[in-house]
Amino acid sequence: MNLGIRMYGMGGQGIITLAKLVGEATLEDGKFVIMTEEYSPYITGGWSKADLVISDETIDYPLPEELNYLVTLSQEGFDTTVKELAPESTILTEKSLVTVPQDMKLRSIEIGGIEISKSLKNPKGANIVLMGAFSGLTKIFSAESGRRAITKRFPKYVDANIACFERGYEEGVKYGR
Repeated sequence: MNLGIRMYGMGGQGIITLAKLVGEATLEDGKFVIMTEEYSPYITGGWSKADLVISDETIDYPLPEELNYLVTLSQEGFDTTVKELAPESTILTEKSLVTVPQDMKLRSIEIGGIEISKSLKNPKGANIVLMGAFSGLTKIFSAESGRRAITKRFPKYVDANIACFERGYEEGVKYGR
């Protein structure tokens, strides 16, 4: 297994935190991970993205050879990345912020992370909902490893973030292969 994953969002959405959590959870499961980050030149409100390479073996090149997954919380992320995706790729989007064309040939799953996180009284947890959905959908890392990564990173807000992760995981499992 050698997977390329892009996570894309706008400043303040927690996309880099999401990518780091996915990487940390994947490491918990004994896989190899490399992450690179890029940011818009704008001081506030610009885009941010992270690319992860996940493998069962040592990784010798830090950038994805192909993109197998896109997780995006912004239309810009979808629009700029869709043409770079491999033919069998899967796209996971925040449904309130990203419109996917009806004629999309790639597999696309829309999750209401913002709505779910607000319903759980954690309005900043949409990225964690998408983390759970990504885990449930792909099984790249286990739910237990996801919980551990969240617990380590957010010791003061464990319960609120685990609730978002669990709810997202349930959504992802519905679409799992």
